[in-house]
Amino acid sequence: MKIFFAGDFCSKPSASKITVSEELKEIINSCDLKVINFEVPLKPDITLPPQGRERFFQNDDVPDFLRSIGFNLFQLANNHAFDWGEEGFKKTKAALGDASFGAGTYEEAYKVKVVEVNGMKIGFMALSFAAYTGVFDDVTNHKGLGCAYVNDLKVNHVILDAKKQVDYLFILPHEGIEYVDVPMPDTIAKYRDFIDFGADGVIAAHPHCPQGWESYKGKPIFYSLGNFLFNSKEGYDYRAWNRPHWYEGRCVILTIESGELHWEVINTRNRDNLAIELDKSEESVSHNRTICEYLVDEKKYWKYFKEIGEKFGYGKEMRFIDTSFHQQHLWESTKILVRCWFNRVLKKKYSKDQSLVRLFKHDARRSLLTWAMIKINEKQ
Repeated sequence: MKIFFAGDFCSKPSASKITVSEELKEIINSCDLKVINFEVPLKPDITLPPQGRERFFQNDDVPDFLRSIGFNLFQLANNHAFDWGEEGFKKTKAALGDASFGAGTYEEAYKVKVVEVNGMKIGFMALSFAAYTGVFDDVTNHKGLGCAYVNDLKVNHVILDAKKQVDYLFILPHEGIEYVDVPMPDTIAKYRDFIDFGADGVIAAHPHCPQGWESYKGKPIFYSLGNFLFNSKEGYDYRAWNRPHWYEGRCVILTIESGELHWEVINTRNRDNLAIELDKSEESVSHNRTICEYLVDEKKYWKYFKEIGEKFGYGKEMRFIDTSFHQQHLWESTKILVRCWFNRVLKKKYSKDQSLVRLFKHDARRSLLTWAMIKINEKQ
């Protein structure tokens, strides 16, 4: 039995012009289960108030396109799942049907998706970090619709319980630092914990670039598959020139045979937002080797991690995330806190702005910021 995993997918323009190489389609369709992260919702026929961050949406023809090339399972737990509120989620869910999982009511979000193939029960659990809206990260409020929170202690209990019901269980987290090709130390520890609690593999996304992978206790952990294709702009001609490896993806084929689990990595590339094909270049092979070495060579990992901290963590105004897209650094955080304080003094409600909450609850960002602050103190 084979399972194919792909990373993030979004196409705001019609998917009708996107081609997929025949060789890649053959690989996808050679597998029994084909899973992809449906990163962005379909747009409902409603008007929502403006906000600081753009509301992303996909073209209505994307579900049929993905099905046409073979995908039959769609992960919905991600930070854009509720960009268009509950109406956008409902439209997306209706278009994907029972093949989608990872979001909904509290019970649905934390429920493991179980699929039976060739007499084996395969379970999938999708998780997301704290987004602007739509993640059940408040233990006191389980109303409405949302995604399962990756840091909820409930997750470990779900894994323990699910392993009693399924033969194989795979965890699909959506978190990390965008455009950075190594996972944070906290992320490594967390994903290994998932394996310790009983998961048979962890296949993650969100950074929008490939990160390394490892075998932990004989089970695979992929820290980020990168993008299968991600185009949130109006046309096909936009180029993410300032984001290294944005157009590269890693797909995984997991094979279960005679009680053993094997995996193979497939390199893919998005050409001009119009074609997805296999990437057999030596450059991709070499990059895979590099990003995986960070996970086995502690000296190399911490040297590279220091370079990341210097670039994103304690540069001017302590920026710790790509400022061309997410301008959240010390100065902005200070403004948010001051604004919150003034609203308290004026006895105004401040519950609508989730920026600071999101900032604090994104573990990967907090980990990098904490590390940067420690290094700053050491220099003083």
